[in-house]
Parts: sequence; structure tokens; C-alpha cells
Amino acid sequence: MNKPLVHTAHYRGKREQPLNNVFVHAPTIIWVEQGFKQLWWHEKSYEFNRTNWLLVPAGQYLTFVNTPEQKQFHSRAMSFNFQPPAAWTEQADIDVSASKPQLSTTPQLEYCFNFISEMNTQNLATETQQQLLLGFYAELKQANALVKLFPSRHQLVRDKLANYLNSAPGDDHRIETAAQHLAMSRATLARKLTAEGASFRDVLAEIRMNHAITLLQRDYSQIETALACGYQSESRFSQRFKQQFGMTPHQYQLTL
Repeated sequence: MNKPLVHTAHYRGKREQPLNNVFVHAPTIIWVEQGFKQLWWHEKSYEFNRTNWLLVPAGQYLTFVNTPEQKQFHSRAMSFNFQPPAAWTEQADIDVSASKPQLSTTPQLEYCFNFISEMNTQNLATETQQQLLLGFYAELKQANALVKLFPSRHQLVRDKLANYLNSAPGDDHRIETAAQHLAMSRATLARKLTAEGASFRDVLAEIRMNHAITLLQRDYSQIETALACGYQSESRFSQRFKQQFGMTPHQYQLTL
């Protein structure tokens, strides 16, 4: 089964949602459509609302607070699994920490976002989807924003691993199988991850925790979420969730 070129997730809340260390494994645009998101980005604070987007390249950790407006918070996060042409990001290898992650919306960009977010429901051929997505990338390029999503042509091994694990977060993943998928030995994968300051176990846990938030958003119970994320122990799952985000699954559920 081919991985979708684009994945769109909805996030809602009725109370403030303070979350730490949310791992973004693929280039992502986050559009806050109701309420506000206050983000701490490389020691600076930014606020996002209906009029501006948050653009996040792969491999970033986000710390933020989602704040409802009129008792509702709603955002859409669109993640991309398709690279733009290399010539379109010729300014690549920019300093992510020095680049503001904001982009003011325009009617043209909003139209493209809404159109692309529905693309997966239309049973379109892969090549057709690629061409439509290139149209969105062209608009982002025109706004000098495409390079914010794709700041480097070099993809870290950690991010390649995260993309693979994200296809089925709850499976019983083994490093040997992942290494085979990435066309390298177990030892080579472990060595390259260590060089990037990561480990197989940590990347898998981060992917599972992000999946947990998605499931809790869909009203899964805590035990259902734990099992779907590959945890047999609800308490171990709760501990890992709090370690990652700074709040327990139950505390997060109370914000929904």
C-alpha cells in the first residue's frame, strides 16, 4: 500500500492544552482556524490564529499552548510525504532556528490548502495528486515559504525511520526490520541514529505518542489508546505520555 502524499489531521479542544516536545516527523503546515496557538520556537514566542500558518520542517520538536476561543479550539495539520523539485528549494540548507515559522495566509493559499486537504478522499491517481500538490508548492514558493518547509535537501536517517514507523505506530516494530526497510544493517542504523543524537527506541516512542494524541482526539479511551500504540500496560503508557508532553493522557482528555 502506497503512503499518502499528504495527511491532514484535526485537533480540537475546549480548554487550554499545554504540550511539550511534540515531534514533527514530516514537513507540516498547521492552520489554527479557531482559537490561538502560542509557540516557543528557538527561544522566541509566536502566536498563531486564523490569519497565519505555522510552517514546520521535519525533525522539529514543538512546545506550545492551544487556547480556545468561545470554548473551542480547532486546527488542521497538513503533513507532506512528497518532495518538491530540487530547483524550487535552491536556497536550501537555511538555518531553521533563524527562520520565522510564520506565513500570513492569502485567499490563494487558503484555497490550495482546502483543496489539497480533500485530495485523498477523491480516489485520484498518484500522478494526478502529485501534479495538484506541485500547484500548492508553487504558491508556497511564490510566497517565499516553500524553503521553510523544506530547508535542507538532506533527510536525516531519524526522519526516514520516523516516516517508516508512522505508517503503523502500534505494530511490534523491531530495529532489524526497520534497518532492512532502510536498506542498511542493524548496526549501521544504530550507529547513524546515535550520530544524530537519536535511538530507535526513542523515535518509536515519539511516533507512538503523536499517534496517541490523534486517537485521544477521536475519543478513544486511555486503555484503547495504549493498546493501539503498542503498549500492554496502561500505566507505562501514561508515564511515557507524561514524560513526552508534560501532562498525562487523562489530563489531556479533560481539555477535549
